Amino acid sequence: MTDSYESIKLAVSGPEPLVTAEYVNTLDRPGLVVQLVQSEALLIRAAESQGTAEWHGLEQMLVTQNGRVIQAAGLPDGSDVLAPMMAADPFRGDLRTIGQVEVVRTVDYPDRFLTGIPQIASYELGPEEAIQVMGREIQLQRLDENISMPALDFTATNYYWFDPATGKVIASVQHVAPGLPPMRLTEVRPAGFQE
Repeated sequence: MTDSYESIKLAVSGPEPLVTAEYVNTLDRPGLVVQLVQSEALLIRAAESQGTAEWHGLEQMLVTQNGRVIQAAGLPDGSDVLAPMMAADPFRGDLRTIGQVEVVRTVDYPDRFLTGIPQIASYELGPEEAIQVMGREIQLQRLDENISMPALDFTATNYYWFDPATGKVIASVQHVAPGLPPMRLTEVRPAGFQE
């Protein structure tokens, strides 16, 4: 009976979060909670310079530019990606001042033997929204990124939530590769952590 109840609970609400605030508070540096479908992993920030952060797990690695994934490895098959920023990319600057802009990036999918695929991205500010981060509700500004890759017949909308006071991305939902579910990323910091 208990097993049946647990199976139904798992099917309806998903598994309990593996990464807790208590665990995050034992870290000596920021972490990145990565959720893909029903799995969850914690990557630790290995390095950061001028908004570019490198995150490592046991077998996974992500590189982000102000929260946007620009490189991924070790995630599910077919999700390794290289998506470098262009010179005029809004993620290189202050997202709080974003206007009507469109950028074209070239994206590589090494696992799929695809290179130089054009990705067109356009942006619009959404509303301010309350986001849950480690049990705390934080008011953040949403940024919508509409992407299309005509060569792969792929379109999607990525969502980023940034601190309206600093422009720093705290959480996002990103479509890293066609055919894969969206990846949810949330930056978490130990209590009292100072840069």
